Amino acid sequence: MSQEQNTAGTWIQVAAGLKNPGMRQLLGAVLSGAGVPEQPGKTQLKDLARWQKIGLLGPDGQLNEELLDQTLSSASAAKADRTGIQRFFTGHRLDTLPAKPADRHEVLVSIRDAVIGADEQLREEQVNERLRVFHPDVALLRRYMVDHALLLRAADGSSYRRGDES
Repeated sequence: MSQEQNTAGTWIQVAAGLKNPGMRQLLGAVLSGAGVPEQPGKTQLKDLARWQKIGLLGPDGQLNEELLDQTLSSASAAKADRTGIQRFFTGHRLDTLPAKPADRHEVLVSIRDAVIGADEQLREEQVNERLRVFHPDVALLRRYMVDHALLLRAADGSSYRRGDES
């Protein structure tokens, strides 16, 4: 994965984390100087671990300023580029799914690459959280990705992982 794709994927994970009220509240506490509570609950520990996995917070609970700068630069660069599949987006927001199957597939691959890493396994709500950054109809995007074998759903429906199709 290139540095540009990695930064774009991080940007999506940061945006998805900010959409989650618990993660947003925890990050707000850290940024305001209050820090992580002395006795964090199970959910707060999970939220902290997610912020650390994304890389926005370091192991010491401090903001990773370098990552923040990189993700903001990535967002600015994506907004300026309106060629190729970017013509279907405004920033990272998908305006419309392309009518041409080849273009649609390319758009879905791009979204999939930003939403889920090659070795990640996500619960449906995590996939939805990340897809919502692109488009409000997360079920449509998820269904297209499963239909195109870009996302593979566990037999019991509990999780998703990245498909090999590209």
